[in-house]
Amino acid sequence: MLSISESDIDLEPPSSTVSDDAMKMALVDRVLAVAHLTAAAHIAVIGHRTLPFVLALMRRGCTYVRSLRPDAPSPDCEPAQLAWIVDIANENELDEALRAARGRAGTSGRVILEGAACSRCEGAAAIRGHALAAGLDVVSFDHVARRVVLAATPRLAMVA
Repeated sequence: MLSISESDIDLEPPSSTVSDDAMKMALVDRVLAVAHLTAAAHIAVIGHRTLPFVLALMRRGCTYVRSLRPDAPSPDCEPAQLAWIVDIANENELDEALRAARGRAGTSGRVILEGAACSRCEGAAAIRGHALAAGLDVVSFDHVARRVVLAATPRLAMVA
């Protein structure tokens, strides 16, 4: 017979997990709002530790979510209305992630780069240079959240 006393039960709830989940859900809500998207959108999450973001998107009702690693090939090129870069290791991965995001987002989608994702990069000017090289340009920047919203640069017609 198994007996459990009150002293064997941990009465303290796991607050860090709950608050992390709540923080991820709030972050997902802000990202969807910034990108002007609903839960029906196709979203690609790019980075090394994407699972918490993918799960938060799924909890929010997003059914078309894909996780991609910046250092691994992705044979499919399913289009996405939002490519969300959440975690990269260095500037080489930033280039790879931006190219993958540009390929997914096409001409009408958005790319969101979390400031914490590129903490090892050389700053906002360097990020813009990398984005331009990938065919993206800055649409908006949230100074508080350190979040950059990018979109495809328009192709200018050649005048003859």
